[in-house]
Amino acid sequence: MDSSPPSSAQPNALLQIIGGVFILFGSFGLVSLLRNAALCFAPLEGQTGLMAEMMRGNDSYAATMRALFLPGALYAVVQFVSGVGLLRASRLARKAAIGCAFYGIVAAVFTGWLTVSYTLPFTLAYTLEQVKNPDMVNTTRNVTLASGYIGVALGVLYPLTAFILLLRTKVRSPF
Repeated sequence: MDSSPPSSAQPNALLQIIGGVFILFGSFGLVSLLRNAALCFAPLEGQTGLMAEMMRGNDSYAATMRALFLPGALYAVVQFVSGVGLLRASRLARKAAIGCAFYGIVAAVFTGWLTVSYTLPFTLAYTLEQVKNPDMVNTTRNVTLASGYIGVALGVLYPLTAFILLLRTKVRSPF
């Protein structure tokens, strides 16, 4: 005899997918905290890389990146934990995930502005300095700009999609 609950009592598959994605991206955020902590709080003089150069080149940008560290850390933790809760069909986790997705939209719009206004121009100038073949300058410029704008669009699309899907999907009780 099958003792499993009826299919209507099963946790929603969409919430499980969103939960898995939240765990994945939350994990990425948690792992990146190590590098971001070193970048934001260790002396920049000994650090290498494009981000360290951008932070050394603009004090306002460096201060903004440092100010965003704590909210980013909190976001990664809440995203990971709410993802685990979504896998367990928790109503509280759904509410936390909705809040996390809303915060993700706001953060994506802000970081999109930051990318377009500062990071992308800096990256473009840095990349064009590296190009030795004059025939590749336009191609390099176009690829750099396209990848920056696509990154901004995807950065907004993911939390917006999660927000809409979470609002429309209710947690079904497994009992």
